[in-house]
Amino acid sequence: PMATLVVSSSQATVFTRHLLRRVSTVRSSWRSAVKVHTRSTGSSSAAAVTSMTYNFGSVSEKAPAVFGVEAPGVPMKPGGVYNEAGSVPNAVVEEWAAFLKAEGVTRTICLLKAEELACYAAPGYAKILEAQGITPSMVDIFQEGASDAIKAAAGAAKAAGEKVAVHCSGGEGRTGLALGAVLVSECGMTPPDAAAEVVRHSAELGTVRKVKTEKLEALLANGHA
Repeated sequence: PMATLVVSSSQATVFTRHLLRRVSTVRSSWRSAVKVHTRSTGSSSAAAVTSMTYNFGSVSEKAPAVFGVEAPGVPMKPGGVYNEAGSVPNAVVEEWAAFLKAEGVTRTICLLKAEELACYAAPGYAKILEAQGITPSMVDIFQEGASDAIKAAAGAAKAAGEKVAVHCSGGEGRTGLALGAVLVSECGMTPPDAAAEVVRHSAELGTVRKVKTEKLEALLANGHA
């Protein structure tokens, strides 16, 4: 007969955390291997894989220092791993920050809502990034003044000559919208052209960005999504 193992809730929690650390380690090793392969071969297929790491990629050739990326751990994703308060381990954020720094990014524009930010374990998203040498700007795109805050953060990065990465949770919808706003403010593009450029360049890189012209126009007109 099959034996039954009984464990306490605390033991189960420890085991789960250990398993998540192991998964994070394997994921990190895989990403490192991909980056090394890309640099050593220079092949277009390898470069495409690298661009999809963390859904990371530039917004356009017209703004080469502005990037889109998914959030560390992709909090509150339907069916995801990190959907509870304090569930995203510090190591996941630190690994993500190390990836950004390796790409030369030293600033972020974080579009996460309060309930998404609550998914990060103490001391929290912003403090962990600051400890890693990355300056975060926190902008809830649904709150009044979000459009101006996005433009100001992108403008500050440009003035400082630094690269900035914009992100929501998955790096798709809100990120695409904010990136479109940056192209309007920094490159003088019209909302239709900016929305089309975000989607076009993303498709070329193999990343995923979503932005509709009418939503971008509403963001710019109303100051928030």
